[in-house]
Amino acid sequence: MRVHSRAAVLTTALATAVAGLAMAGPAAAHPYQAPHTVYVAASVAGQHDHWCRHAGFTDIQAAIGAVADGGTVVVCRGTYHGMFTITHRMTLAGRPGAVIDATGMPYGVGTSASWVTIRGLTVQNASPLDPSSNAPADGILTAGLTDHGPVTANHVRIIGNTVKGNLGSGIDLNSTSYSMAVGNRAVGNGVGINVSDDLGQPAAHNLVSGNVTNENFGGCGIALADHTGAGVIGNVVTFNRSDDNGLSTPTAPDASAGSGVIMASPIPNGIVRNNTIAWNEFHGNGHGGVVVHSHVPALPDGTASDFRGNSVIGNVIGTNNLRQDQSDPETTGIYLGSATPLTIKVAYNLIHDDHYGIFTAGDVTVTGGHNRFVRVAQHHGSVPSY
Repeated sequence: MRVHSRAAVLTTALATAVAGLAMAGPAAAHPYQAPHTVYVAASVAGQHDHWCRHAGFTDIQAAIGAVADGGTVVVCRGTYHGMFTITHRMTLAGRPGAVIDATGMPYGVGTSASWVTIRGLTVQNASPLDPSSNAPADGILTAGLTDHGPVTANHVRIIGNTVKGNLGSGIDLNSTSYSMAVGNRAVGNGVGINVSDDLGQPAAHNLVSGNVTNENFGGCGIALADHTGAGVIGNVVTFNRSDDNGLSTPTAPDASAGSGVIMASPIPNGIVRNNTIAWNEFHGNGHGGVVVHSHVPALPDGTASDFRGNSVIGNVIGTNNLRQDQSDPETTGIYLGSATPLTIKVAYNLIHDDHYGIFTAGDVTVTGGHNRFVRVAQHHGSVPSY
């Protein structure tokens, strides 16, 4: 996948979107006796607000504004149209059948507050009304629109959601640290789960675990990409299943495809380091099951991307690279391409049913070993430049 910077357009699009949407800004100060749990139902609200049949709210944003700090908004079965921004520490919990439809919106659920949990929701169809706006179009985003523009959040827990049909990312861990996406299903989005630094803060020490990220048409199942130089550092991607991503483009060496998981940067000072890709499964993706794309050569002043300390360990990788990659027209388990010298640990992986097990493009040194190759024509392939 050729990764292009979207940092500037993302920031601009979020700022523009907030000006054109009737959105609640940061919540007003909570009353002293603000309720700890409130319920939202798509039908007429009740008066008691004890459970879904007597919910006190029909609007999710109003419920967010009313609940106490550290409290829970329970979203009952039904479809809720729009985008919703969490503005203080709380849990947004969906009951079975709770659907947020974000058609025409930059995101379905975003948070401008840290220490937030989002769980049990189906979030779908985020898609800006103006396709030329380059708005993020994410299902769930670790940032939120406020009256002061986009605000990022840390320590966000995104657990057990279904995100589908979002034109951007199903889940976007963007410019966040110590957050997690665990046990989600991200299918049929542009990208399944994105870990990036588009809003100018690092994406660091996040956990992506136990997710299914299949059939995301526009790119990768899971992407770790630096677009601003802030850095994508120390993230752990483990126990995920990421199959059949990036297949909507024609077969060609330079087609925009997608991998099971990618570590990438299109800028000369990109920082994608100390990330761990371990114990996942990857099959049938447009690019390799695991891919590195470090696009830019070092500049004359010595500025260069930093991809040190990344590890690819213990993954099961089947037939991949169905849409080809730079200088590699064959099926490939792991593709490592770098325009600057790169050393990466690749160990204890099972790679099967590919032409190349591990393919390197550029000055790439692979350490670790102990990989197992089954029905692989060539364990290692290479070209001298990327």
